Parts: sequence; C-alpha cells; structure tokens
Amino acid sequence: MNIIDLQEISPNVWKAKYRGNYGIYTIKIKTDGEKTTEFSCSCPSDYYPCKHIAMIEKAIKERIAKNQKSKNGRKITLKHLLKDVSQKELCDFIVRHAQNDPQFKNAVLLEFTHKIKTKNTKIVYIYSQLLHDALDGFSVDYEDIGGYYDSIEIDILDQWLDKAQEYADQNNPEESMLICKACIEEYASWLENIDYDLIDYIEPTYQDRPFDILNQIYSMPEIDENDLLDYCKSEISKPKYKRARMYDGFSNLFMDLSVATGVTDFITLQDNLLQEIDDKSSYEAKTILQRKIDFYRNNNQAEKADEIIKNNLQIESFREELTKKLISENKLQEAKKLINDFISQKSDNHNLNLWLRLKLQVAQKENNTNEIRRISFQFIENSFDREYYNLYKSTFTKEEWSEQMEKLIKKYEKQYNFNWFNHSVADILLTENQEERLMEYIEKHLHIKHLEQYYTAFVNSFPEKTLAMFVRAIDKYAQNTGREIYEHIVKLFAKMVKIEGGNELVKEMINRYRVEYKNRKAMMEIINKF
Repeated sequence: MNIIDLQEISPNVWKAKYRGNYGIYTIKIKTDGEKTTEFSCSCPSDYYPCKHIAMIEKAIKERIAKNQKSKNGRKITLKHLLKDVSQKELCDFIVRHAQNDPQFKNAVLLEFTHKIKTKNTKIVYIYSQLLHDALDGFSVDYEDIGGYYDSIEIDILDQWLDKAQEYADQNNPEESMLICKACIEEYASWLENIDYDLIDYIEPTYQDRPFDILNQIYSMPEIDENDLLDYCKSEISKPKYKRARMYDGFSNLFMDLSVATGVTDFITLQDNLLQEIDDKSSYEAKTILQRKIDFYRNNNQAEKADEIIKNNLQIESFREELTKKLISENKLQEAKKLINDFISQKSDNHNLNLWLRLKLQVAQKENNTNEIRRISFQFIENSFDREYYNLYKSTFTKEEWSEQMEKLIKKYEKQYNFNWFNHSVADILLTENQEERLMEYIEKHLHIKHLEQYYTAFVNSFPEKTLAMFVRAIDKYAQNTGREIYEHIVKLFAKMVKIEGGNELVKEMINRYRVEYKNRKAMMEIINKF
C-alpha cells in the first residue's frame, strides 16, 4: 500500500498522504465515530468517490482496531494512570511535549484557547498570534509539488477553520468569527513572504472558506453586522489581500452586509477600486461592475443595474445580456446594431458563434430567409450539425434541396480526401434516411467503430449485408490483442445475435476463433464465457 502518512488530526478527522501515479495525494476523511460523513481526495480521478477513499477508510479501521486491541490488552488504562498524576506534572508534561510536537500543540490550542479570559488582551489577537507562530514555522517541500495535480495544504489552517465551523454549528458565532478573522489576516500576511511561484499550488480553500463561514454566521443575533461591515471596510483596501486573492471574498461579504444594513458605502468603495483600473474592458473591471450590478439587483434597483450594463458595453457579457433582452422585447434593430458593431470590432473568432446565434435569432424573428440561410450555413460549412442543417434545409424548396444536399456532401468529402471516412457525410445520409446509401458509405470505409455507430439505421432493411460487414470488421479488429479488445468483440457478438440470422453466424465465428487464436488464453476465457 502506498500510504505515506495517516494521522487523526482532530477527533474523528483523519488526514492521509498517498503516493499515486500522478504524485502525492492528500485524503481527508471525517467520521461520526463509525461511518464516514465527509471526505476529499486531491487525486485527478473522475470517479466519485475515488478508490483512495476506500483504501484510507480501511487503514483507519485497522488503526482503530489495533489501538483498541492494545488498550484492551493493558491492565492499567490511561484514564486510570492520570488519576495519580498531579495537575503540575500533567501541565509540565503537556508543555514539554507540545514544544517538540506541533500537531499535539495545535490540538491543545484548538481545544482550550477559547477558555482564555483576559482584561487587556482581546481574544482575536491571541488567535492571530497563535496562527502567526504556526504559519511562521510552516515550510513547503518542493519535491512534494512536482506533479500537475499536486497542491499545498496547510494543516494548521485546515484545523482552525474546522474549529471555526464547529463553533458556528454550535451557535457560538462570536468565537467562530474571531478565528475566521485571524485566519484571513495571518494567511494573507504569510503569503506576502513566500515564493510567488508557489502561490498557484496552494489550495484555494484558504481564501474562500473563512468568508463562507462568515456569510453563514453574520445574520445570527450575537453578531453585530455593523461591526463586521466596518471590519470589511477597513481590511478590503489593504494591499496584502491582493496577493491572497481575497478581494472577492471581502467584496461579496461587504455587499451582503450592505444590503442587510442598508448602507451604501459599498458602491463608493467599488467606484474607488474601478478608478484605479485603466483598462475598463479587463476582467478586473468586469468583476467590480458585476458587483455593483448584483448590489442594485439585490436592493430592488434593477434600473440602476441596467444603466451600468448600457454604459459598459465594452464588456462582452454585458453586451450579450443587453442584446438578449432587446431580442426578447422585439427591439430587433437595436439588437442588430449591438451585434454588428461588436462583430466588426472583433479581431479574432473567439466566441464568434455566440454572436452569430444571436444574429440568427433576429433573422428568424424577422423571417429573413436569406439571412437565415447565410448564417445557418456558417455553422455547417465545415462540419455537420443537425440543428443548423435542418434550419439551412428549411430555406430551400424540396426540389432545390436535392441539389444543395449533394453540393454539401461533395464539400465535406473534399475537405479531407474522397477515400477517407467523413462523419459529416454519414450524418447527412442518416438525417435524410438514405439507408442503402449510408450502408454503402460505411461499407466503403469499413471500420468497426463506424459500423457500430451507424448500423442501426439500415440493419432492419439489410440484415444480411449488415451481418457480413460485422464479420469482416470484427475479423480485422480481432487481429489486435488485449483484454479490452476481446471484451469489446464479445459486445459486438451480442449486437450480432440480435440481428436475424446473427446467432448462427456468431457461433461459426467463435468456433473459428477457437482454432485461429487458441494460444490467446485471455481471448479464449472471454469468448467461452459468452
């Protein structure tokens, strides 16, 4: 097993490191004492959950069982032993042990920091100092981030944010807020002093999660929304948050608090941020303008939001939104002007299809046949698309279409080579229900992949010819080796037996393969099961 490390970082919360095919993965598992309630893995697997979750769950059970067995085998339990230990001895041991074990020290701090009561020191400063010291001692091993999927996780922040969430769930929002503030401020300060190249490897959760928790708790009665609003106003302009990419978190929280409290400072702040940006078509400018739009819409001031969109059509998504609105309101001339002006200004084809689709919507509303034909053809000029093909076809009479269809087929065939298979040609024949012609085209360029894709279109009319094509295609395919190939052949046999006359033909093929490929043990095993 490739488990490098497995630790219970807090009660019922486990973290493991696993060496996989694409680097070292971090797996986190939270349980309720018996079953897994939350889990995550940094591997690139498309499966959910990935196989590593089950591996770590098994390792956790084994670890717990081993510890339990060890405990049961002792006559003197830890609880029994501590009864005879003085408070001073226990405190001295904890302090001494914590000095050499950061994980143990952090577990103690997580459990007891909230009990500190001082007159002169605010608890938020205590949290900040603890996090500052812990982050100051955190170092990154460059060898652990060599893979594409590797990421840097900061255990100390994970654990404190888990504690903040725990306090929030226990209806102790004040303590939760203090931890979140400390995490935000100390993480941003720490990030200012690390190598810039490392930033992209750091998990984004540390810039998002504190704000997620604050958004969860700010409306609780124990939280003074105005105080939290003042905190956002005082922190958001600090340059250290730019590198930490926390402006969005502050702005979104600021906006929600402004809406809740009726304060309008949010707009003033966004205007100040916008003035600092020279390129008003940039992503940064768009983000700020979108915040203003969201603010006005959340405040039932839709007309002000619309005004921002109209005055900032250099932002493509704003122009798109306004164009769609004009089309829905049948203000077609205004919509066309917005579309044509933008297309004429574009220096590349990026996202051009979006604007062509909008232009097509206008043409359809105007019943402009020539324009519908011209634009829909642009969508099928190089490859088949059923929606635009049918739209293009609808602009011709039945007599005209026969000639146009043949021109389009020849155009597709000429793209590559007349001797090469072209999906666009096959798709036209399929759409036009030209069964025999489609079958002949597949036969001319016979390949098991193409036959499997299109045979259902002509098999009912030409079962014998279809079966003959299957035999030829599978025979050629069977020249390849590998368990996946053999399993695919069996699936093709399953398709054949459903065709009239296919059952006997498959039996003949299997008997022939038993002779021809008798030395292929995997193939024999698989086809014999079939």
